[in-house]
Amino acid sequence: MRTAMPVVLAVSATAMAFALSGCSSSSEGSTPAIATPPASSAAASSAAPSSSSAAASSAAEYTKQGTKLKIGEKAVVPFKSQKNAGAIGVTVTGIDKGAEADLAPLKLGDRAKGMTPYYIQVKVTNETGSDFSYSSLGLMNGLLADGTSGPHVTVIGKFEKCDSGNSGKAFTTKGASYDSCVLALAPAGAEVKGASYSASTYRDLAPETDYGKDAVTWQ
Repeated sequence: MRTAMPVVLAVSATAMAFALSGCSSSSEGSTPAIATPPASSAAASSAAPSSSSAAASSAAEYTKQGTKLKIGEKAVVPFKSQKNAGAIGVTVTGIDKGAEADLAPLKLGDRAKGMTPYYIQVKVTNETGSDFSYSSLGLMNGLLADGTSGPHVTVIGKFEKCDSGNSGKAFTTKGASYDSCVLALAPAGAEVKGASYSASTYRDLAPETDYGKDAVTWQ
């Protein structure tokens, strides 16, 4: 498998930054080498969950690794924020095609020339009533029609066409939800037809030792 060297671009005075990586040839390579969890998740990775968090986590029935879902179906995956572990529901509710001109504010230059943006709409739910306030979804990639991952863009800051946002203050009770958006790119002649979820918490937190080896996908 060969993956193009990812590039980080600082593009404006508002401190937006972007990670643009090349296509990978398999689902196992869908995570760009440069991508990292949001600050809240990364900081939490070294913290041990409380006993109440561990109980909440064990109560969730996770979606089996490698599961292929349809658009609109929910995956339940392990999640951790700060000292709190549990589970979230991730539902891809739609994939909207944009126009190349939409990318102009990101100032990606020739690296995105000829590429079409797609906006993956996601609903995130709190499945265990854990305190996941101000957390972010984690890594998702767009999938091309042949099932491979398209170029991935991580936006730090605001992008009006596709706001990833975070859970806000009230994401602390079972059933709480928020909407997020993932920006994916398709090279000329290709289309984004699906999505994959393989965040670090998905790979590391579930009891099965090999859980997370294969991403959950929607297509």
